[in-house]
Amino acid sequence: MRRLFIRCTITIITSLPFILLNAQKNNPSNLITASDLESHVTFLASPLLKGRMNGEEGLEIAGQYLASQAKLIGLKPANSNSYFQPYNILKKTTDPEKTIVQIITNLKDTVRYNTTLTNLIPTGPDDFTLEGEVLFAGYGIKADKYNYNDLENIKPEGKILLIMDRAPMKEDGNDCQFEEPGWVSEMNFQIKLSTLFLTKAKAILIVTDPKSGLNSFEESNTGIAGYLNSKTSLKGDKEERPNPFMSALPKVLFIHRDIADELLKGSGHTLETLQNEIDKSLKSKSFIIDGKKLIVNAVTTTKEVTLNNIAGYVEGRDPVLKNEVIIFSGHYDHIGGSGERINTGADDDASGCAALLSMAKAFQSMKKKPLRSILFLWVSGEEIGLYGSESYTRDPLFPLDKTVADLNMDMIGRVKGIADSTDQTPMTGPNTVFVITGNQSSELLSIADAIDRKSTIDFDYSLSGREHPLQLFSRSDHYNFVEKDIPVLFFSTGLHSDYHTPGDVIEKLDFKKMEMVTRTMFDIGLEVASRKTRLVVDNPYSTWGTKTK
Repeated sequence: MRRLFIRCTITIITSLPFILLNAQKNNPSNLITASDLESHVTFLASPLLKGRMNGEEGLEIAGQYLASQAKLIGLKPANSNSYFQPYNILKKTTDPEKTIVQIITNLKDTVRYNTTLTNLIPTGPDDFTLEGEVLFAGYGIKADKYNYNDLENIKPEGKILLIMDRAPMKEDGNDCQFEEPGWVSEMNFQIKLSTLFLTKAKAILIVTDPKSGLNSFEESNTGIAGYLNSKTSLKGDKEERPNPFMSALPKVLFIHRDIADELLKGSGHTLETLQNEIDKSLKSKSFIIDGKKLIVNAVTTTKEVTLNNIAGYVEGRDPVLKNEVIIFSGHYDHIGGSGERINTGADDDASGCAALLSMAKAFQSMKKKPLRSILFLWVSGEEIGLYGSESYTRDPLFPLDKTVADLNMDMIGRVKGIADSTDQTPMTGPNTVFVITGNQSSELLSIADAIDRKSTIDFDYSLSGREHPLQLFSRSDHYNFVEKDIPVLFFSTGLHSDYHTPGDVIEKLDFKKMEMVTRTMFDIGLEVASRKTRLVVDNPYSTWGTKTK
């Protein structure tokens, strides 16, 4: 009896790998695991890739990794014999060698800086000359609630205003003395400018305040600065005409602390002492900086940059329907970093890239492939204007009239945290994912709902539609497919408070949740790819102009 038990046990143990293998083949989504997802994100969100900025080496390394993984999985290269689909953008930047800031003291002593300027208004690099007297205007705030006004007793018309960002701070430099959180948000200058534009100032220079511990806007807001410091377009696009309304407004620039300190030199004040005095008294310390003249000559340069989408596919088994394709998409670029402040983009969108690889592995493992082909598309250029997906829809690797649907994913790895409590940071819990749609295909939504009912993850459609204030329906790569009448579903766990900051790190991802989300997307794609009839698009984009939203 004992010998029989041992023999049976050995048989079970030796058969276990085959049992598990058969289980995986019968349910290929079992190959999508938290550990695999974590391994891919660990590489793509490594600080060594320096934030995967478009045009930089880190993005090229990420692209090579994705292509090599696609080959290892067994995906067929979608661009003839290559996984790479190159396209070109034109990138306009300020030329730091030719751009000169001069500070002239008493018409004789001149200090020159070769620098890169960050232009807020008009937005992006621009060729211009700016010249005039400079007036220090504190934080540039007029707040009646606190009886505080940096603009009282000064005449800013025709002057260049120098202001600090944020608002009067407490001693620690972290807490604001004004109750409204907007005064110390990363976008506080939006509140200030509505008042400052009425001053008829010639220009407004914004400098980081000393208590922040930062020297430049690029250090404090790397992602936004990266966007403002370059103006990009797809090669072949018509150049945008200047907006006459924006041209009539004062020029708004972010400058380095060194320039502000030099402007104040000899005035009897430093930026640090001025901030301390304002913060203690909550009284204006604005004044004209006597004997100083500022001259700015900004010069831009334009270069052509080649970027790549990465694309591989699993061929469908039906001799006719394999010519139709379902696309899974996500972007592999991010916003880079400055110095030691690297925005690794673990959630945005290394999480989506990892999900694509895991789904590709699951589809490729199927002995009996779906009827239609499945294309896995990793796009670049998302962070600078959705250029990778736009380039793809202009020059598709599969005909657009044979493209059945796009299932896009961007930021699918997080769970709502304590800081995610505002209208600007909608997040989902441990068992929920946002599904964003424009209701182009009621049939696609029916498929998603049926799978949702069977899934361990729940769908939240509350961010959908063209009317939602956050406009997420038009803010990721799926939207270029929407405009071609291709139905989409966009998956995201939400806009957390670490969005576009160095806090978007791998340690904050929930890989078990990612596994559930990825398996559910796989199931939807498999169902669409396996149907004998093609999805009906009963509410295409091309008809929206004739319908009530």
